[in-house]
Amino acid sequence: MKRFWKNFFTIGALAGGAYIGFKGYQRLSSVNKMSRTLPDYLEDLIDEKPKIKVNLGFNSLSIAVGLSSFALENIDFDLEDHITRYVIDYYPCLANLKITISQYIRAVADDSWDIDEEFYVDKDAEGNENYYDKDEESES
Repeated sequence: MKRFWKNFFTIGALAGGAYIGFKGYQRLSSVNKMSRTLPDYLEDLIDEKPKIKVNLGFNSLSIAVGLSSFALENIDFDLEDHITRYVIDYYPCLANLKITISQYIRAVADDSWDIDEEFYVDKDAEGNENYYDKDEESES
């Protein structure tokens, strides 16, 4: 009988550990997917792709949304309410967490830089920077 209880508690402990591990994996996977899809969802609402930072705590989820000052001023709806409803609707395993949403103004958007790929920088022997056009270089 002693062996039965030992096996029973061992199997119970393994099953409990597997359940907790599965729930943790499910939560982390949902946060990862949400951090990739939430900017696209907000881009449809705001017409600007925001920068999203997500932090997961034990029983909390904090989302920081970075927008330009122009987009932040021209929002005519409750952004926090839309994000909360999005999380609850599409990621139900995150719905029971305490969700905290903060908004901030991005100083400079990383993807707003207009970089012309036809130009590059070449340093000559004297250390001076010369800018060349690729088309002009290939013609000569």
